Amino acid sequence: MHREFNTLLIPVESQVRELDGKLLLACTAAEKGFQCIIGSRAHIHFHSSKVNNAVYLAKSMRRFSDRMFKILNGLGHRIVAWDEEALVRLPDQQYYDHRLSPATFKHIDHLFSWGQSDAQVFKQYPHYQNQPVHEVGNPRIDLLRPELRNYFSPERDALIKEYGNYTLINTNFGQVNHFIPNVGTQEANRDKNFNTNTSDTFISQRYSHKQSLFTYFKQLVPYLAESFPDIHFILRPHPSESVDSWQQQLNSLKNVTVCNQGNVIPWIMGARALISNGCTTSIEATILETPTLGYYPIINNIIDDELPKKLCAIADSNESLAEKLSDILKNKAAINANNQSILSHHISSLNGDFSCNKIIKKISENYTNTNYQHKNLFTKFPSKTHNNARTLIKILKSRKTSSRNSVEYHKHRFPTINTEYLNEKISRLNSLTGNFSNIKINKIADDVFTINT
Repeated sequence: MHREFNTLLIPVESQVRELDGKLLLACTAAEKGFQCIIGSRAHIHFHSSKVNNAVYLAKSMRRFSDRMFKILNGLGHRIVAWDEEALVRLPDQQYYDHRLSPATFKHIDHLFSWGQSDAQVFKQYPHYQNQPVHEVGNPRIDLLRPELRNYFSPERDALIKEYGNYTLINTNFGQVNHFIPNVGTQEANRDKNFNTNTSDTFISQRYSHKQSLFTYFKQLVPYLAESFPDIHFILRPHPSESVDSWQQQLNSLKNVTVCNQGNVIPWIMGARALISNGCTTSIEATILETPTLGYYPIINNIIDDELPKKLCAIADSNESLAEKLSDILKNKAAINANNQSILSHHISSLNGDFSCNKIIKKISENYTNTNYQHKNLFTKFPSKTHNNARTLIKILKSRKTSSRNSVEYHKHRFPTINTEYLNEKISRLNSLTGNFSNIKINKIADDVFTINT
């Protein structure tokens, strides 16, 4: 059999969230004979014109990707996709308008879902193109399973040594406390984040709800710091959030540290408890068996996703949350026995074969002996020209600090890494799995690397 698409383009937008799982995916693919190109999503897009006949693994399908998907197809690449944000999501109609686009969907060959829940949502999308939807889980979840979670042990142990007995507070306020100030406004949320089908009323309600929760969390942290003087509280903003605003707010509290460095998983593993609101970290904490508290001083049944609430012990006030946290710290709180059955509807590959193996198997099966008509230099030329022009525009925009393309924001989402950094991570994977001993890494561009055997 002849595999016609033997290169995988694996873009990473948020390094602290995506890189580790996608590195495992790349190593798994490399051992199956693929050449993988992994790195900064923006820089992989710049580099895509220099690659022939690749499969691009999209992490989202928003309207912002319309142009890039068209370019990728024009360059002769195929696109498969999942949505990193589909696990905790808005109601279906708003989710479709916020996270999916008719133009992007028509370029996608295959969809990978976290589980049954988002697979069903994909298939019910009005612009669904009858692509196969594979319920495979997500590489991020592979690393949470008992077989692999010690991948994060060095960071976990270092955090416990530095902070001792700590509780983690995870926030998710990028809509109202964005790293780029002009993005975190109600007007920006209306103009940039949704297509035209979502009403201004819903967008305003969502913004107001997030703004109110942001205020409640700013009041919660000093209350907890005073109530538990012997506990260190780590407040970890979402990767899209401004760290500075939190530091200014909480700087005077001696037992509170604001930090968003590294992957959140070792922080969860080392914590006595996790406090959050409607965040994927509550699901990750449940899998890792870290007690999780949901702080819901206000509830909007339309905006709030039900999954995190089903997995958390819910507190509706500072006092209630402090009481529940005290029970956890005294080892009086029990983990919900129904959590695994709840999770199984939403996440595949919590046991058995790993998500990475399933994804690579599906790609290998579907891009071997295909009937796709390959592009030649002449037919690729318009898309190469388009991508070069797009790259130039992005580079020019990167000089503006107020732009989503700014150098500062890119470094915030994807701090510079090198081959030594990646090799050390692969060495950990090797020690846990016995695999990947023949993996080779080469840097081919800024924040872009090849992984093969």
